[in-house]
Amino acid sequence: MLTGAYDMPKIFETLKYSGLAESILPVDRFQLFSDIGGLHIQPCWHDDLIKRAEKYEAMEYDILPAGIYMQFKRNGNRSVYQDLYYKRRKIVLYLALAESIEKKGRFIDKIVDGIWLLLEESTWVVPAHNPSLPDMDCPLPYAYKEEVDFIDLFSAETGALLAFVYHMLGDRLDAITPLICDRILYELNRRITLPFLNNDKQWWMGFSGRRINNWCPWIASNVLTVCALCEKSIKTRKNVLQKTFVILDHFTSGYHDDGGCDEGPGYWNEAGACYFDCLELIYDMTGGAVDVFDHPFIRNMGEYIAKVNIYGDHYINFADCAAKNHFNYLSIARFGRRAHSDMLENFGKSHIKLTDPRETLYNIAREIKNLCEPIPNGSDYRYPEHVWLDGICIMAARENSRPDKGLFFAIKGGCNAESHNHNDVGNFIVYSEGKPLIIDVGVGTYTADTFNENRYKIWTMQSSFHNLPKIGIYEQMAGEEFFADEVDCESNAGRISMSLKEAYPKTAGIIAYRRTGELSGGAVKITDFIHLEQPADIVFHIMTADRPMLSAQGSIALSYGRTLRYDDSLKAAIDEIELTDPHISDGWNRSTLYRIRLEANAVTQKTFEMSIQ
Repeated sequence: MLTGAYDMPKIFETLKYSGLAESILPVDRFQLFSDIGGLHIQPCWHDDLIKRAEKYEAMEYDILPAGIYMQFKRNGNRSVYQDLYYKRRKIVLYLALAESIEKKGRFIDKIVDGIWLLLEESTWVVPAHNPSLPDMDCPLPYAYKEEVDFIDLFSAETGALLAFVYHMLGDRLDAITPLICDRILYELNRRITLPFLNNDKQWWMGFSGRRINNWCPWIASNVLTVCALCEKSIKTRKNVLQKTFVILDHFTSGYHDDGGCDEGPGYWNEAGACYFDCLELIYDMTGGAVDVFDHPFIRNMGEYIAKVNIYGDHYINFADCAAKNHFNYLSIARFGRRAHSDMLENFGKSHIKLTDPRETLYNIAREIKNLCEPIPNGSDYRYPEHVWLDGICIMAARENSRPDKGLFFAIKGGCNAESHNHNDVGNFIVYSEGKPLIIDVGVGTYTADTFNENRYKIWTMQSSFHNLPKIGIYEQMAGEEFFADEVDCESNAGRISMSLKEAYPKTAGIIAYRRTGELSGGAVKITDFIHLEQPADIVFHIMTADRPMLSAQGSIALSYGRTLRYDDSLKAAIDEIELTDPHISDGWNRSTLYRIRLEANAVTQKTFEMSIQ
C-alpha cells in the first residue's frame, strides 16, 4: 500500500522503560531549560511582553456561558466558545510573563482573578472534544465531578499554563494567600495527573491499538510540564515519566523511518515538534540521563519540516494544512542543534526573521523557552534540490537551490486514510519563483463536519478539487483501501511514477491508471495512462491560485509567464471558486481561486500529457 513499513523502533523500550524512570529528579533539584541555563527571559523581549500585558490588563475576563458551549452540539460552531476561552488564558499568560519580569506587583490582582476563573471552570475540555457527546448525546460536559477521566489538547495546555504561573509567581501568590497555589495544585492533580495515570482508554494514548496522531505528543508535552514544575511526589513523577515513555513509543510506531509527518507540515508543529518538546522536558527531568537526541529517527523527524519547505512560509500543504504555515524558527534551530543536524539548524537560523510574532497559547513550554533562547545570527541555507520521503511517499524537486528561482514541483502517493487526510492520492503542486501556481487549496475553518461522517462532503476534501481526474462519475474515496501502488521514484532525476488504480472505487472499472510526474528541462510534466473496462468521460482538474486564461487550443496562460500545455483533444473550461471561508481566503490572500477542467469524452484507453513551463 505505502512505500515503506511501519517499522520504527520503540526508542524508549529499547533503552528499557523501567530503568529510565529511576533517573527522575525530585522537583527541588529539577532545572527547567537546563541546556540554556534556566528560565531567564531574554532582555530583548521585555518591553514587548510588558506592552502586551498592559493591553490585556485593560480587558475584561469574559464569561463562558453554557449556551455558547452547547453551540457545537447544536450547529457545529466551535469558534465562538474557543475565542472566549483563549482570551481568558492569554490575559493570564501575558500578565504572568510581565509580572515575572517586572516584579512590581501591578498585575498580580488581575492574574489572581484569571487563575480563579480558570480553576472555577467546570471543564477545561473544549466543546469539540467533549467526551460526553458520543455516548450521552449531551451538549455539556459531565466532568464537574471527581470523575474527571479525559484530557484533551486544550485542557492539557491549560494545565501547562497554570503550572508555569505557579512556577514563576508561586511566592507572590502565597503572599496573598497559600490557598491559591494549593488550589492550583489540587486542580492540576484532579484534571491532569490522575486522568493521565488512571485512564488508559483515552484514544490518544494508543493502548487500544488505534493509530494515533499529534494529540499524543502534544498532550504528553503538557502533562510533562505539569509534572516537572508542580509534582512533589517522586513516586508520581516516576509513574508519569514511565507512562510517557510508553505512549511516545506508541506515537512513533505509526511513523516510517523517514520521519515524515503524514498529517502535513501544519500539524508538524504539534506532532514532530511536540515530540521534541517531550524529549527536552525528559532530558531536564532526568538531569540529562535520558538523552535520545542522537537517534537518526529524531533527526529525520526534525528535518522533515525543512524538506517540505518551498520558500518563506509556503510549505507542501498536503492534508489539513493551510496555504501558509507559521513557526517559531528559534525552536527549529534548537531542534537542529540538539539533534546534530546542520541542515535543520541552518534552516531554522535562516528563517529566524519569519518567526511567527502572533500571540499563541499552543505549546506553552516551547514558547516560553523561545523567549529564553539567545537569538542566533542568520545562516546561509542551501535548499535541497531533490527530496524523497519514501515512507509517506512525497517527492519534491526544484530547478534551483535558490527558492525564488525556477520551478518547484511536489507530488504525493500514500493512501486516503492518513491522519487529517484529503482524498488526494497522486495530487501535485507547482510553484514558480517561490510563488503559488498550481495549488492544493488546503483546509477551511474547522467545524463539527470536519471530523464527522460529513467530512468528504466538504469541497476541499474531495479529489475533484485537487489536481486529479474524475473518471466517469467516480472520484477518489476515503479509506486505507484507496492508495497509490507500484511506486517507482528516481528522486535525483525529479521523477516519480505510481499506479492510481486502487485510489478509485472498483466500480469505476479501471484496468490501469498510471501517473508519472517529473521536473526536467525547465518544465513539470504529468503523464497519465488510463485504461478502462468501458468507455467513460474523464475530467482532469487543475487548481490555480490566480486566474488562468484560455488561449490557443491545447494551451492555457498561467501566472508569472508560465503556460499549461495539454492534449488538444481535451475540452477546456475554467471555474471560479468564490472563497467564503476566511481561513482559506486569508491564507491565500485572495477572494477567489480557480479550477481548470480538461474533459475527454468516451475514453477507453489513452495516454494524456500535460506540461507546465
